[in-house]
Amino acid sequence: MLKRGIYLLLFVLMTGNAYAQRVKLDSIRWINKDLGHLYFSRGHVYFNFVGFDKEKKNYAVVKDTLLLTDTYTSSADNFKVKHHINAKFLIKDLTNSRLYLKAIDSNAIVLAGPDTYLFTNFKNSYDKDAGFSKIRFLSSTCHGDCPQLEITVLANGDYHLRGGEYAEPFKGEFTGKLSPRQLDTLNYWVKHSELKKMYNWQQADTVADAPNYYFEIDFEKSKKKLSITTNQPPLNIADLIEFMVSSYKKIHLTPVK
Repeated sequence: MLKRGIYLLLFVLMTGNAYAQRVKLDSIRWINKDLGHLYFSRGHVYFNFVGFDKEKKNYAVVKDTLLLTDTYTSSADNFKVKHHINAKFLIKDLTNSRLYLKAIDSNAIVLAGPDTYLFTNFKNSYDKDAGFSKIRFLSSTCHGDCPQLEITVLANGDYHLRGGEYAEPFKGEFTGKLSPRQLDTLNYWVKHSELKKMYNWQQADTVADAPNYYFEIDFEKSKKKLSITTNQPPLNIADLIEFMVSSYKKIHLTPVK
């Protein structure tokens, strides 16, 4: 009986470790209750702990530690030697649905402060009651070719566009209708985007040479209109903005005469 108990304990420990190893920290987009984020793309890590978007070009996950690394050269050694500064974070708990992360050295505390952060898997964010009755979206130009757009979408898919600079060939007023599939996609992004947490959200820093985005959203089950202004969108609305900015190129539009 004792042997059976020991074997059972070993089995639980081994399968538990195997499961933990299957969860890859850098394969998941993480978000916290304050709409901060942590995600990895093309070898870079992007994060927002204290209201400011940051990026590091090098990172590593070593056992229970996340290392964010700055690499630089210096005139002191004729720029021949690469120097490294690491910021160390303890991965206190990691599953497919949640991550507890804490700064454990001075460099990491500069980036994140001393708090322990709870992140959840952004893939699981979904509010079934966040249906919209009307979305008004504006996108400005930038120093490049960002299109100037004013888009209104109703719950039934009715679509109105006023295109400005760089919106060719759709400069002027146009109407159209989202297909059922496109409308389903838009509804998904609205319900997936943690929008009800954004009533008091404000962008913490200023970004140069980026388009300004503005949302005005009426919800079906709420009389409280949501307004968002940003030129540095948080992770939770990035997919919704991408849908809106590209939408006018994907539907049949008729000029308003």
